Amino acid sequence: MDYMLETSQLKQKLLKTIYSLQVKSFTTLQSASPLLHSQRGMGMVTQHQVHQLADKAKSLCGDLDNIKNLLHYCQDDLVRQIPNPSGSRYGGVSGIHCSLDGSIYVTAESAPWVHVLSSTGHTRQSLPCQQAGKGGSIFLPEDVTVTRMGMVAVTDVVNEAIWVFNPHTSLSKGEWIKIRKVGSPRGIGVDSMGNILVADYAQGQVHSFALDYAFRTVNVHSVPNLQGPRYVSPVPSGGFVVSEDPRVTAMVLKVFFPSCCSSADSGILIGRWISEQSSAVILAVVHFPFIPVQVKQYLGEVQRVTKVNVSVLGSWSNSKQEKEESLSEFLEDLGTIFCHEPWIQISKEGDSKFWSCSTLQKHSKDPQKEEVILVYYDQRKVMLSHLHPPLDTSGQRAEDASKLSAIFDTVARSQVLFMTDRYDEGPIKLTHWQSDGVEASIIVELLKQASVPACMLLTFLLSLVSGICRSRLLKLWPLSFLWSKLSTCEQLGHRLQHLQVISSNKKAQNQNQLMRKANIFVSLLIDVALGILLMSWLYRKNRIGHLADTLIPVADHVAEELQDLLQWLMGAPAGLKMNRALDQVLGRFFLYHIHLWISYIHLLSPFIEMILWYVGLSACLGLTVALCILSDIIALLTFHIYCFYVYGARLYCLKIYGLSSLWRLFRGKKWNVLRQRVDSCSYDLDQLFIGTLLFTILLFLLPTTALYYLVFTLLRLLVVIVQGLIHLLVDLIDSLPLYSLILRLCRSYRLAAGVKFRVLEQQDGKPLRLLMQINPLSYGGVIQTYRLPTYSCYPRDSWASLCKKLFLGELIYPWKHKGDKQN
Repeated sequence: MDYMLETSQLKQKLLKTIYSLQVKSFTTLQSASPLLHSQRGMGMVTQHQVHQLADKAKSLCGDLDNIKNLLHYCQDDLVRQIPNPSGSRYGGVSGIHCSLDGSIYVTAESAPWVHVLSSTGHTRQSLPCQQAGKGGSIFLPEDVTVTRMGMVAVTDVVNEAIWVFNPHTSLSKGEWIKIRKVGSPRGIGVDSMGNILVADYAQGQVHSFALDYAFRTVNVHSVPNLQGPRYVSPVPSGGFVVSEDPRVTAMVLKVFFPSCCSSADSGILIGRWISEQSSAVILAVVHFPFIPVQVKQYLGEVQRVTKVNVSVLGSWSNSKQEKEESLSEFLEDLGTIFCHEPWIQISKEGDSKFWSCSTLQKHSKDPQKEEVILVYYDQRKVMLSHLHPPLDTSGQRAEDASKLSAIFDTVARSQVLFMTDRYDEGPIKLTHWQSDGVEASIIVELLKQASVPACMLLTFLLSLVSGICRSRLLKLWPLSFLWSKLSTCEQLGHRLQHLQVISSNKKAQNQNQLMRKANIFVSLLIDVALGILLMSWLYRKNRIGHLADTLIPVADHVAEELQDLLQWLMGAPAGLKMNRALDQVLGRFFLYHIHLWISYIHLLSPFIEMILWYVGLSACLGLTVALCILSDIIALLTFHIYCFYVYGARLYCLKIYGLSSLWRLFRGKKWNVLRQRVDSCSYDLDQLFIGTLLFTILLFLLPTTALYYLVFTLLRLLVVIVQGLIHLLVDLIDSLPLYSLILRLCRSYRLAAGVKFRVLEQQDGKPLRLLMQINPLSYGGVIQTYRLPTYSCYPRDSWASLCKKLFLGELIYPWKHKGDKQN
């Protein structure tokens, strides 16, 4: 109570003093200001008094500023301790930033979050550090800052990247954007010009760059020759200040450890050292006892076969099996025998989840302590998977893919190392993903042995068929014409090429060739299976006979509808007045063709069921062959519609080009055939008179011809659309990479698009433990990468070119094949 009373009296006295100074200074200013303006001199005021008053005023102003600052910062109720928002599960605070609006941004060790706090310590928002997209991997922010645009920017040591949070995206929660790759980013800040400052811990540099509207880095500058820059902060007048850690300037060491070796007995670690990435890829553990000379000889043989620089990288100690202190000393002494820099020492402490990992550099004059990140990976999945290059070939993605490909390539090329298991009688005992016994299957081995004579027989039959197809007999005019025009023949030739590919005894050189053979084989298998199902359905319950009985009435009905359509055109269609003579000639001409077509169909009617019966047997060659036969049957049954379209298009095209030539005649122009241009020309009176007569005749006959052309073009387009849909289905079956899609569905890790890292538990003083998981290739990426080529080609004409050809009456083949020429 006495304390509160004393504080109140002090407050009252302070406020009274400040108020008295304010009143007295204001009164003196009002009195002195008019006198100083009206008088020439200073009156009775001496120079000493002026200097004395100025010094006292300066001192008094300094005292007032001190009082203000002490009131602002040193009040008891404004000083409080804000707890770590990440809790006790993660480590301590690693980065903090206070924005101009009073918000506090906090990052914690091994916590994939950026917490936004108020000045009182209450959490306003928590931003999860996860990449955009479904199944995006998380990352660990090291330090945090806020850009001039109000966006959160963090450093990521594990992924060696700088991330910026963009809240203005299509996603409701915003997304993180990787803006730059840095070797070992730690501290981050923003200078007075709005540039982002990043402290590169390992390279000893501070990078400065700006961002444009598309989040691209511009105006990149670097300040080198620093010793372990840790935190960076801008200076108001320009420049920056940075804290240095001269004890450690080395790169962060990443150790990729196979999860299958976590329970292995104590021994030495063999693998590959990638100096460009400061990474060690552990492939296996060699158990005690062993002879170092034999280990070196064995690794030399592995290097000669796999072309991978495999060596002894360090030691592995499992304290659950060995607890003697002499073992650790012995493991350290192994570093002098195998001489690898740095010598990696990994030890597992009983059943604890946290391991100890350290490095030794005995042969270095200036040994440096390196920060170690322990990354677990599934050795079998990495070995069997194929890392695909990114579809987005930007610089950062290509660089990330190249680093990952080195790790995947190391494990994949070391298959010879995995052929040795613990049950072998050799002097070296290994632990790897297949150490409990080499995988083998009697059925697979028998299929491999049986496939050799089967492929030889198939190759002989295919060479015989290919020889027949290349014979001169098939190059004669009728056969060559049918082979080029019938889609069935094209599909059979396409499937014959597929059979030659899969029956070839030439070994696939790379993963793409192997996947292409597998996709072709599965496509052929499923195609034939669907064709056999279709054939069994057709020959069940006499469906062939019912189809033959239905085909003739349908053809007659189509012919009757065409006759009714022509009768309508020969009258007054839609109330239009046509040229009577030309209308009658064209109508009777087309009616005569329909009569011929009906006679042709009825002539074939006794043989249609037998033809369909034999055609149905071709379904055993595959569903695509049956669909191509259906397309050819539709083309034959609608051949009269095609003839009508050609007649109408030729007649219409003749009139259009005649009108265009006569129109140039009126303007004194002509078409120069040699130079392919329009030149000036002088015509006499007779030529102009005859040209006028012909232009008038063609112009008045054009509506009648155009109406017939329009009707038959629409009918032709309807048939072409049906055939196009059939060919689309054929192309879908031919080009769809079914094996790749099945592999993506059942074993998605086989088709890898990248990796993601999941953070495991971390403890102070222990290395950061990550779990590397494979990101599978998307289904769209699988189709885009492994899509098989087809024999059909889509029209290259644009919609504008197509409409132009329709207007000019040029023949259009929307679905054509390679080698066909457009008339």
